[in-house]
Amino acid sequence: MVRNLKLGEILKQAGIIDDFQLNSALSYQRHWGGRFGESLIKLGYLTEGRLQSFLARQFDLPQVELYGRKVPEDVLHYIPTGKAREFLVIPVERREISGAMHLVVAMTDPTNLMVIDSLQFLTGCRIKPALAAAEAIRNAIDYNYGSENDEQIELDLALEDLAELPLPAKPAKPQVIPAQSELNEHEARVAASALKRLEERYENLLCLLLDKGVLNHKELDELM
Repeated sequence: MVRNLKLGEILKQAGIIDDFQLNSALSYQRHWGGRFGESLIKLGYLTEGRLQSFLARQFDLPQVELYGRKVPEDVLHYIPTGKAREFLVIPVERREISGAMHLVVAMTDPTNLMVIDSLQFLTGCRIKPALAAAEAIRNAIDYNYGSENDEQIELDLALEDLAELPLPAKPAKPQVIPAQSELNEHEARVAASALKRLEERYENLLCLLLDKGVLNHKELDELM
């Protein structure tokens, strides 16, 4: 039942914050954005350590150490970097339990059912929340996915690369070519190689756009 309550209501019921602190944090969140727990911390109503410890006890959740932790690529690919930053989460482990795939995801707020449902839909896995501090998650995202500056540079270079791709030539009008003037085999191989490189660069760009969350699979199907 408690999982259906919002974080502020849970903290209030537990006596961690009072009505004034709850309303102040909600007002701060509306004005400045961000997450409710971070609003409480920025206003000085509780420390992040106390909040994490309370949530770990309340929901019987593990706390994970993210500093210097390298997440395996096959686990990291479950959640694109754009979604990881949007939801402030990072996948840390994949487990198969009773034939079902579970994804352990570090997050700051296990009461946010919208995020958990979205991740389950996105990954096709059952999400097992684990607790970590907001700054630790941000650092882990940069460490494993690369910083936002790196991602923007990579995307800009890919778009520039696409802009430089030659436009396909207009098909020539059919004409009868004498057998002795057939296309030189070397020229044919060069043309085939250039076409293959063009296809590879296009596929790499699409993969990059999917990974960054700029394009989803439905939009890709519509483009194709």
